[in-house]
Amino acid sequence: MAKKDTKKNIKENKNRYIFLLVAGILVIISLLLIISGRFGNFEKVRLRTNNKEIFTISDLKVNNLKFGSTSEEVKNELGKASKEEKIIKNNYEYLILSYPGLKLSLRENYSDYILVKAEITSNKYTTSRNIKVGNRITSAIKKYNISISNSNYIYKNYNYEALSEKLVKDNVYFGMRNNKEVRYYNRDAVIEGNKTNTAKLILSYSKGKIDKITWSYDIEK
Repeated sequence: MAKKDTKKNIKENKNRYIFLLVAGILVIISLLLIISGRFGNFEKVRLRTNNKEIFTISDLKVNNLKFGSTSEEVKNELGKASKEEKIIKNNYEYLILSYPGLKLSLRENYSDYILVKAEITSNKYTTSRNIKVGNRITSAIKKYNISISNSNYIYKNYNYEALSEKLVKDNVYFGMRNNKEVRYYNRDAVIEGNKTNTAKLILSYSKGKIDKITWSYDIEK
């Protein structure tokens, strides 16, 4: 009897050991999948359709400032810049104002300058849809229109090549992604062959978190 009980105990202990081993392996695999989903190649992330709006010029914001804010409005909001310079680009004069974690470009507009670009590297500034540096990229991207895609396009009516395609006169909008950036574009329709403006938002990220936000609305050359 004692020998049978010993064999039974050995068998039960062996089964218990196998069960714990399998459970441990499953836990490790689950953790690895979670980690790879957060920090792996963002190309592999599948996105589901939602009902959010696509990116437009109205998303070009930083705190209470937006595209078209004047130099006076910028300085009233942020105070005196730590660095101020002027440059010439595309036959326009630009006023560049630098603050800790923020660089603003203002283009000449009659007797003043208007805000056309922001580069943000600090989490003390908030952009449209309450997105900040430090946010998870997967959380930020879900605040815009997205759809299931195995390619590098999140949504589109045209692709990136259409921005320089002279035959495309319509409004062009799309979102694209890779393992370093998520980019949104919205180009105005071309009228009578004139140069047009393109609204652009770039969310740069590493290890699953945004480390820089850049937006602009200007003539693209």
